[in-house]
Amino acid sequence: MKSAHPYTRRALWLYIPVWLCFAYLLVQILNFRAGAPQNIVISGMYFIEFGVHEVSHLLVGFLPSIFVAAAGSIGELTFPILIVTAALKARSYFAVIFGALWVTLAMNSVGRYMADARTQLIPLMGPSDQPIHDWFYVFNQLGWLQYDTIIGNIVRWIGDGIGIVALCGGVWLIVTIATTNRAPAVLKR
Repeated sequence: MKSAHPYTRRALWLYIPVWLCFAYLLVQILNFRAGAPQNIVISGMYFIEFGVHEVSHLLVGFLPSIFVAAAGSIGELTFPILIVTAALKARSYFAVIFGALWVTLAMNSVGRYMADARTQLIPLMGPSDQPIHDWFYVFNQLGWLQYDTIIGNIVRWIGDGIGIVALCGGVWLIVTIATTNRAPAVLKR
């Protein structure tokens, strides 16, 4: 007996509520502040991101200091991008949406960190009593310190756009399945 394709009307009972959860998740991500966790799912995602951020510094510790400082945020962004890549390869398109929302969270986190370079209001953790703000160091070395908020906000806006596009892609997928009872042609294996 042939199994049903996962993208059929029979699956809509699952896709619609999952999409609604993703929409709620995006709203929570856009309002997320690391110091004031409001949602256990996002707090868990952020906790993993923070771990990836710190491990990324350790993995490239042999490189010049400017790369080591930037590596935490680069790792923080790379991790959810790898999730999106794996989901695309597996053709699991709702997992792609989740991964894209995680990219949105990472870009919001990195953007806030970048924008904090001059004010340094975000509490820092590190191996010493006086940890150095990664983006203060990077931007100062590059002569871009005065642009910290501009760069940080652009990163956040790109992340927000990724989340919105991902949700729109989910709506397109659901509407296509509902109206044709099959996956869009671009999604067929």
